[in-house]
Amino acid sequence: MFFKDEHIQLDTVDDNTTRKVLAHSDQIMYTKVIFAKAQEGEIPLHKHVHEQVTYVLKGSFQFMIDDGKTKDVQIVKEGDSIHFPSDVLHGCIPLEDDGMLLDAFTPAREDFL
Repeated sequence: MFFKDEHIQLDTVDDNTTRKVLAHSDQIMYTKVIFAKAQEGEIPLHKHVHEQVTYVLKGSFQFMIDDGKTKDVQIVKEGDSIHFPSDVLHGCIPLEDDGMLLDAFTPAREDFL
C-alpha cells in the first residue's frame, strides 16, 4: 500500500505537538511528530504496550527512559535513534522549534487511527 503525504492528515496532539500517521498495518506503524520548543521543566512521561523505535529527523530533544530500576536522561539530535521496550516509562522535551521525530510502533497504535 502507498501512503502519499499530501493525503495524510496532520493531527494536533497538544499545544506543542502535531503528528502524521504514515504507513501502517496491524503489526507496524510509522508516525512523524513535529514539536515546538518546550518550556523547561519536568519531562512528561508515559508508557504503552507497544514497542517503539524513534529516529531524530530534525532538532534536538532531552529524552528520559525509566525502566523502574534506573532513569536514563540524554540529549539526542538529528541522526540519533532510541529504542523503548514495551511498558517502559519514557518522554521528551523538545529543545528547538520544528523538532521532528520518526516513530515506529509494533503493534500499530490503534489509538492513533
